[in-house]
Amino acid sequence: MLSEKVLRKHVAIIHAYSLMSVLQRKIVNVLLYEATKDSENIHNEESALVERRISFSSLCKAIKFNSNNTQYLKESIDQLASLKIEWNLLRDKLPTDISFLNLRVLHGSPTFYQDGTLNYSFHKVMLDLVKNPSIYGTLNIDTQCEFESKYSHALYENSTRFVNLHKNKTIQLDTFRKMLGVNSDKYPTMREFTRNVILPSVEEVNDRADFIVSLENVKQGRKITGFTLLVEDNKKSKPSNAKNFIEDSVLKKEMTEIFGMINKRVFEDIVINYSEEYIRDKINYTKKHVKKDGFGYYPIAYFISALKGDYRSISETPSENLKKNDPIKEDLNVKLDRLHSDINHWKKMLQYANKKNNTKEIENIKNIILNYERDLQFLLDETPKKEAVL
Repeated sequence: MLSEKVLRKHVAIIHAYSLMSVLQRKIVNVLLYEATKDSENIHNEESALVERRISFSSLCKAIKFNSNNTQYLKESIDQLASLKIEWNLLRDKLPTDISFLNLRVLHGSPTFYQDGTLNYSFHKVMLDLVKNPSIYGTLNIDTQCEFESKYSHALYENSTRFVNLHKNKTIQLDTFRKMLGVNSDKYPTMREFTRNVILPSVEEVNDRADFIVSLENVKQGRKITGFTLLVEDNKKSKPSNAKNFIEDSVLKKEMTEIFGMINKRVFEDIVINYSEEYIRDKINYTKKHVKKDGFGYYPIAYFISALKGDYRSISETPSENLKKNDPIKEDLNVKLDRLHSDINHWKKMLQYANKKNNTKEIENIKNIILNYERDLQFLLDETPKKEAVL
């Protein structure tokens, strides 16, 4: 079994604010990892400039860059030499001789050679902070390359420092926005910030990382002023017989027949956090309220939403809720939510199909999305007519 490729970064260069794209964040960590493989020579060099070279094709493979647009990749690397960064946002203790004034990610412009190699350089300060850091976060190089959103990647990287500390970390809202790389003029309201950054980032981290992130609002009156962050090791939260249970579970086989192939980590998260009775209840709810897709499966996205939101049939809701809600409008909202969930699910499946470059599967999924979008548009067009009748 191959050993995991891990990079230990001092927290000062983890908790930082920059406008790096998700691609650039992946590049930086891979280049740092490659540079530290030759770490014995770092302190033997008199210059503050530490140069390294890597095969361009190896870099593409390491960051899982599957596009033919290598010019875009080269430009992304080149921009790292001029990108301004605000380091050490949580004001952690540092070696006394370190100054971050004007410290860039890459120390000087990279050079691309015709033999297919890339020459890049770091300031020695940067490599000092990944050689033997006193306070650090541990990043899995392969895992960090799986993230699709720069906010999710930032949350993953910033959370690595807090795994298994068994205590909460409270971070002020402005600092937390900076740590995730959110521009000051983007998503100005808490509702936008939560919808576009917090919720999708937490979901992607908990789906891909080997730890679980939890965020709780910190309020002053009714205003949210920050977040309390708790990170727990997902491996240690599982029962000792979890592996055998995951592989041999009757429930997993049933769910596979109903929903198709399910990501192993997603299934683990479901069985750990919900009772079997509750899971089966939401399976029945999903089968009752949604239709099968073109492949003969019920949409997993809607099922997960039913788990998280404790979806219930109208007959199961408390009587006071029945008095408040108009059954016809509630039924309409259920249909709209279902269609949106279906569309989002198949768009994600389309991304996976594109990565595999499976032409037939891509075409099938596109047709499914098109049909769902037509149903959604028809429902939206009909909505005013139904309300007028009421």
